[in-house]
Amino acid sequence: MSLVPWKGKQHDRDDTTEMSPISSLRKEMDRLFDRFFGGAWDMTRELSSSWTNWMPAIDVSETESEVVVRAEVAGVDPKGIDVSLSGQTLTISGEKKESSETKDENCYRTERRFGSFRRVLQLPTSVDVEKVSAEHKNGVLTVHLRKLPGTQPKKIPVRSSGPESR
Repeated sequence: MSLVPWKGKQHDRDDTTEMSPISSLRKEMDRLFDRFFGGAWDMTRELSSSWTNWMPAIDVSETESEVVVRAEVAGVDPKGIDVSLSGQTLTISGEKKESSETKDENCYRTERRFGSFRRVLQLPTSVDVEKVSAEHKNGVLTVHLRKLPGTQPKKIPVRSSGPESR
């Protein structure tokens, strides 16, 4: 048994049988076609599977007075975006629908991509349900969530009572 595969030998149970020239040629031709056609087909498969699992990227930032959530929703109609708040849970959902069409002299191609998404975020603090606003601009959804007055952080000074403070 060898750990290093030797060129010209089959890699199955019988490691001592050499490949015939025809089998070797066929294997090389299979590799050639796999490399030539496989890359294009694999890329298409990756694109189609990425659309079925599409989720917008989200950034969450916090200031003293509010929590701001930004979601990249390029290609999503703002009318099709739902934003809801229940307690400290923010839910953003919607559906992306895109289509493109190309017409040339000898070619006609149309592509349609779609996919729904739902992002559920646990907010770091309680917010005022009455003071929530959302806007869509240049493919970015921005949600402003005003914090409740009692939930804003309070700075607490640290006193020292040890021998170093004398």
